[in-house]
Amino acid sequence: MNYQKFLQTLEKLKRAPKREAVLRMLLRGLTAEETAKEMGSHPGTVRKQISQLYEDFGLKKDYEDSSSRVVSQHDQPISVKLVSKRDQLIDLFIKYKPEWVEGRTPDSVTIDPLTGIVPLDSPLYLPRTADDRCRQALTADRSERGSVPFIRIKGSQGMGKSSLLVRLRDFLEREENQVVGFVDLAEVSQDPEVLTDINLLLKWFTQAIADTFSESVDKLNPPPLEKNWQKEGSSGLNCTNYLEEHIFTPIKQPKTLLIDGIDEILGPDKPQNPFLKLLRSWNEKRMKVVSQSPIVWPSIVIAYSTEPYPELDIKGSILQNVGLEVELPEFNAEEILTLAKKYRLEWNPEQVHPLMELIGGHPTLVNQALYKISQEQISWSELESQATLVTGPFGDHLLQKFSILNQNTDLKHCFDQILGGETCKNEIAKFQLEKAGLIKIDNAGVKVRFKLYQKYFS
Repeated sequence: MNYQKFLQTLEKLKRAPKREAVLRMLLRGLTAEETAKEMGSHPGTVRKQISQLYEDFGLKKDYEDSSSRVVSQHDQPISVKLVSKRDQLIDLFIKYKPEWVEGRTPDSVTIDPLTGIVPLDSPLYLPRTADDRCRQALTADRSERGSVPFIRIKGSQGMGKSSLLVRLRDFLEREENQVVGFVDLAEVSQDPEVLTDINLLLKWFTQAIADTFSESVDKLNPPPLEKNWQKEGSSGLNCTNYLEEHIFTPIKQPKTLLIDGIDEILGPDKPQNPFLKLLRSWNEKRMKVVSQSPIVWPSIVIAYSTEPYPELDIKGSILQNVGLEVELPEFNAEEILTLAKKYRLEWNPEQVHPLMELIGGHPTLVNQALYKISQEQISWSELESQATLVTGPFGDHLLQKFSILNQNTDLKHCFDQILGGETCKNEIAKFQLEKAGLIKIDNAGVKVRFKLYQKYFS
């Protein structure tokens, strides 16, 4: 089986989460009986799933390995090694996806630099407390609460919001057997006209939700949106009514809608207010028990960056007091040490300290630093000397922060004061600087967030 066929087969398994779970246990070395016990299933059922897996990956039968043949003096075979289908499957995964095989992640596996979303199968992803909070909220007994969750994941850029969203989707589909829809508003940027017209935006948004759920539910066949969109009616009402009647009500099993890229619709010349008010109204009127009718709406999880706060002069939370707010934390020292080991660095806690002093526990910056040291073989002193250069490892990140300050005089003045050890009395500016990730406000006072920013902006 070639690599492309292997990936296609693996992708199809996402639609059969129980069979994928059996596969992972098979690769761990568990027997059918052990797998059945762990899954609470019947051994016969598991054996059928294992047989189907062998067929999926093109493993038809066991074969004799001639390289292991032992012969006598008369050239008669005494013993022959029989290569089982399980061994063949393990060999296939060692070749194409070694991180799935128990104890088989060889040093020869290439570590690629992380850019954007951390792939689901990457060993470099570190779960945090935010992962647990979201999972618990999305799997809690809804009958006792009289509502379904609305979760707001927020943080500055590079904190891992999108990577968390894709893992929530995988967890809900594979382990909770939920129907999950995923909409990325960043795709709207390909059509600028949509970003300036609330009717076009909500029409696009409604169709995107219908499409993503239709892909997950075979028998879901909603009517054409165009015929159900009243031109004289409210866009928000059109969107809400269509989704409730034709998408959410027909899906009887638990469901969740994940929305990424909220940043795209923010701005004075964009329809941010009516869009966000629509989300708020869903949370208040559709996702809670407010009548005798049952809740048919899905749980909703949205993710957005806090960088737009200063740019758009936002003085409070975008969706104040709506649902559960989950702000992504930085890595702590123990997590950085764990990540260093994944980069095959034999570090101790003393080596983590100067790294955290320079860049804190910012996930993107930490990964960039560890990649440089482990894969490009540069020393810590070399990394530190290059840290504030525009051509250095953190150049793009620093220019993005510089752009935020350069666009706002009040913000720049307040940051200058904090940079020089003075007191800034502009509370709004301090709030926005903190949301942009440039300063830290705690019981110890107000200070520049990282040594990296202190050195660069000085």
